[in-house]
Amino acid sequence: MAITILCPSSLNKDTVIKSLCDDYIKRIQDDIQIIECAIKTKSKDTGDVIKQKQAESVLKQIEKLPKNTALIALDERGQKLSSTALSKQLDKMELQGFSSFCYIIGGAYGLGQTVLDKVDFKLSFGEMVWPHRLIAVMLLEQIYRAYQIRSGHPYHKY
Repeated sequence: MAITILCPSSLNKDTVIKSLCDDYIKRIQDDIQIIECAIKTKSKDTGDVIKQKQAESVLKQIEKLPKNTALIALDERGQKLSSTALSKQLDKMELQGFSSFCYIIGGAYGLGQTVLDKVDFKLSFGEMVWPHRLIAVMLLEQIYRAYQIRSGHPYHKY
């Protein structure tokens, strides 16, 4: 299965984050691609302008994905799921015909409505706000955990 993670900036800037991401990518053993959707901003840009620029960057990347890709936005207003429920949701999406997944992480101002309108599912990691680099690590861990739940592996304690 192909997994794409769209991230607002590079995860390589922080060696600890990069190391954690690389560890989970190695564990997952699927085709995982992390695409940086960085944008150029000006000091006079408002949050709305930055969010719009980010949305345009994300939408360009979405256009390049295969048609059978499930788009999953990480959004604080999305569904809050347990790890087991997330695993079941991913199974359900595969049964609906999705053969690859694209997870979209927003920037400091969140995801633009044009992006949120395109997604197949909105996932929340809670009401707290998290830095996107940390969310990337948390997301990769939860993807790995979902795989372990599917296989009945004891990594996830029921």
